[in-house]
Amino acid sequence: MASLAPGNCCAKGFKHTGEAVGKFITLDGIEYYVTGDESLASTKFHLMLSDIIGHRLINAQLLADEYAKTGYFVVIPDLFSGDPALLNPPEGYDVFRDWAPKHVPEITQPIVDQVVKTIQSKWNPTFVVATGFCFGAKYAVRLLATDFVKVSAIFHPSFVTIDEIRAIKGALYIGASEDDYMLTAPLRRQTEDVLLEIKAKYRLTLNFGVEHGFAIRGDISQPWIKYAKERVFGDAVDWFNAVYEIEYKK
Repeated sequence: MASLAPGNCCAKGFKHTGEAVGKFITLDGIEYYVTGDESLASTKFHLMLSDIIGHRLINAQLLADEYAKTGYFVVIPDLFSGDPALLNPPEGYDVFRDWAPKHVPEITQPIVDQVVKTIQSKWNPTFVVATGFCFGAKYAVRLLATDFVKVSAIFHPSFVTIDEIRAIKGALYIGASEDDYMLTAPLRRQTEDVLLEIKAKYRLTLNFGVEHGFAIRGDISQPWIKYAKERVFGDAVDWFNAVYEIEYKK
């Protein structure tokens, strides 16, 4: 295992403030938050795969809006069929027991497969990047083993297997947190060992002073958390641009 399974820390965090500029649409029975210039969809497409709180969390929408400003059309699909986990759940609610069994890979992967089919049918993009936060990281990595996604960026991943890392063909960025009981130091090193073994194009940053969830649910009133969130966002954008310029356009 390259990172451990989701737990209650995956549902804890801070709700950010702001006004999203995108919109919700439904395609082939799946709801999406979409944002950015749709005329870019055929050339530079960004598939954002959320954490367990889902695509309707304002934090995710605001991040998607920021990614759209970098020159991509961005979509966040509902991976949970209208059943996201609760943010900061009440006492007695256990993510692993009460939520996760309804969203195992055997249930979620067909949703991701349908998302890919819909994107190909509607927009037929030539260059696709993916971001994955916590839960979504698993599927951003899986898509990197296909020809659909050219480059992925994942943040504090959960439930990613070593075999999924070993199977990637595209370029991978990992934004890791210093204190993360899902991507522990031994698991992070094991992941890097495999990436080196398969000669993958990858970059990993380990971010001081932050815990699991910092890139999407962190308390941005805290300076180091705000810095780390913004830093990994910039690193991901830089990684996407580098792959596009160096690998895709050559």
